[in-house]
Amino acid sequence: MGMMPRRGFPQYTVFGPDSALSIRAVLPQFRRAGTDGVSVERRGKLVFEFVPRNASGAGFAWTEKTLFSLSVEEVGLLLSQLPGNGVELSHSMNYGVGSDDESSDGVMQQSGDLVEKVLTIEPGDGATLNFKIDYMKNGVGGQSPPQFDHAIPTTPLEVTLQAGEFEVIKSIFQTSIPYILGWNTTMDIASAAAMSKGMSGGGNHY
Repeated sequence: MGMMPRRGFPQYTVFGPDSALSIRAVLPQFRRAGTDGVSVERRGKLVFEFVPRNASGAGFAWTEKTLFSLSVEEVGLLLSQLPGNGVELSHSMNYGVGSDDESSDGVMQQSGDLVEKVLTIEPGDGATLNFKIDYMKNGVGGQSPPQFDHAIPTTPLEVTLQAGEFEVIKSIFQTSIPYILGWNTTMDIASAAAMSKGMSGGGNHY
């Protein structure tokens, strides 16, 4: 019997006519707490990936994807507002303060040159939802991101989700919150420790 896999890559992708939208998870980072404990050092997040179609029309340009990371609170906001209400989230591109993307090798923006990455989700016709990513400066979209070295920016990118596709993403949101918080992992460890302590006669008495 072969070894069990040690890594997993959960991902869900919706393919549109002009671009694709993927959602994937970045799990939290843990650290040792005391001599035998563990705690969450950095929360995880869910990441939207907007991917343009290749110029040839065949396939998608995955190396040109634009990311938008969602904190657990932003995931909660989307759950509370969608699909009935539209939502707009913006992240400043001050990567040196805290990168929106998974890497931390972004660039600092100069004063007065702030570019925002904006995610807009709007209800559409027939119970659809329109997901759009864009770079904006002073309220004007279609801006080039920092250190952009292509002739034409790949944004804005837009994908329309059908009602069933959004129900899948909604379920992913709901089930992912405990994982990106580290709640499931630390709760399981705490429960196992409490059970072990109780079985050995060392339980707490209130």
